[in-house]
Amino acid sequence: MKNLKSLVRFIVPICLVVVIVAVLAPGCKRPGGNDSPHHEPDGAAGNGWPSQPPVRICGNTKLLTGPASPPAGAVVVPAGNNSKFNFSRAGVTFWFATGIHTLGTEAFSQIIPANNSTFIGGPDAILDGQHKNNYAFTQRATNVIIRYLTIRNFVAPLDQGVVNHDAGNKWTIEYNTIHNNEGAGLMAGPNNIYRYNCIKDNGQYGINSCCGTETHEVENFVLDHNEIVGNNTGDWEKKIDGCGCTGGVKFWINKNVTVTNNWVHDNRGTGLWLDNNNRGFIIESNYISGNDGFGLMIEAGYDARVRFNNFQKNAIVFGRESAAKGDNFPVPAIYISEAGSPPGYALKTSPMLISNNNFENNWGGVVLWEDANRYSGSSGNTHVAGTIKMRSLYDDSPCKSGRPDVIPGGVADKFICRWSTENIVVEKNEFRIDKAVIGCAGGNYCGINGIFSEYGTYPEFSGYQIPWRITFQQKNIFRNNHYYGDWRFAGFETSKPDGSRVTWAEWTAPAPPVPKEFTDDNRPNTFGQDQGSTYRK
Repeated sequence: MKNLKSLVRFIVPICLVVVIVAVLAPGCKRPGGNDSPHHEPDGAAGNGWPSQPPVRICGNTKLLTGPASPPAGAVVVPAGNNSKFNFSRAGVTFWFATGIHTLGTEAFSQIIPANNSTFIGGPDAILDGQHKNNYAFTQRATNVIIRYLTIRNFVAPLDQGVVNHDAGNKWTIEYNTIHNNEGAGLMAGPNNIYRYNCIKDNGQYGINSCCGTETHEVENFVLDHNEIVGNNTGDWEKKIDGCGCTGGVKFWINKNVTVTNNWVHDNRGTGLWLDNNNRGFIIESNYISGNDGFGLMIEAGYDARVRFNNFQKNAIVFGRESAAKGDNFPVPAIYISEAGSPPGYALKTSPMLISNNNFENNWGGVVLWEDANRYSGSSGNTHVAGTIKMRSLYDDSPCKSGRPDVIPGGVADKFICRWSTENIVVEKNEFRIDKAVIGCAGGNYCGINGIFSEYGTYPEFSGYQIPWRITFQQKNIFRNNHYYGDWRFAGFETSKPDGSRVTWAEWTAPAPPVPKEFTDDNRPNTFGQDQGSTYRK
């Protein structure tokens, strides 16, 4: 991201069940009939998070090598030019012979599966887009299975994807290497299962789980035991200033998604990014490390359960860039921006829970932020959508009037037009930092946790309304955490009026009463947070 500040401010058989949870059980068969290769143990630490990546996929020939002979009844696809091959046959299994497969030279040469079709690669079977074809697998057939293929060199346009381009229903994509493509390596659709894939070095996203609509939501997506690494090779945030259009995985309007046991690392941007009205997420037992930006960002959305993850050395690149510009907006491992679990809306996880995670030598920890000027109907809102509090995620017209940024007088409670950072509990986490290791020793920029907003300049939420609400009135709680190293805090605003950060003593001292009027003279100095927590500098 070229301008971080501008962005953040506006912005099955039993064996298969066992695969999803951990590793294949002894005696179970890998999909396709061959004996399962050895899966490395998840290596959970004593506190429940993985002490090492749950599984290493990229380059793991044991996992990624398909059957040496075609399964019974399969149609053999010979290596070479497959542009004349009829792949649109319902219920057929296609086995790709060893070698390089191409689809012709046209931009729209592609495979269009039929319902209930299966595509299996033999050893070293490669589907190559030759830097000429936009897409590999497209359209909306259901119950499509893709296994053991290397899919490379396709050139999907920006914001589009190579595999499952049209977000088909009930696709299972597993044991593939999807790398060195433009756009996104994969799109995602409802009831998809993506597991044991190497998703590497794609130009924009590893996966773009986009875009749910009112009639075609991306729902019940399972993302398990994948390695997602090195994506956004095109460095699109610098090409399109503040686009917010990159990451290891980006989720847009998804519901009831499970993200477990993945290794999300060294992406040239945010690792996992939930953007725009996502809800019902379970993000557990992932190893999230070395991403240039946030390890996890949840923006303009709703509930999530974020537990038992290991965050290592995230956001250091973005943090250093931000500090070099003198921007003191915190750059954390987990960044919550206008998202939470407001009570009374039948959300799956209430409160939103960030618990039992390990944070070690990231640029920062957990930041809860709410932009005072971002609401449905304001010119500061980057999403054309409603809010769950209006009972519509897809229509923000009730919050629009004839005057810029003004909510119609007929809206009884103007706060229904907001995505609120609300009802979030951050507990039982380990926060460790050695500032010398990450290159900010003695600095005031890294090692920050916080709950804060800014002075509102738009008419509906002007002044200090939102800083007081997010900090003291919206049930945002840090508690029972353990801190090691030089941690500081952002409370109420990014920093104190003199530019310094909130100390541990101020962060944990009893909070003041909320005043009837909010002025420059009654900013809070204490915050009542992290009760039951420990701090060892």
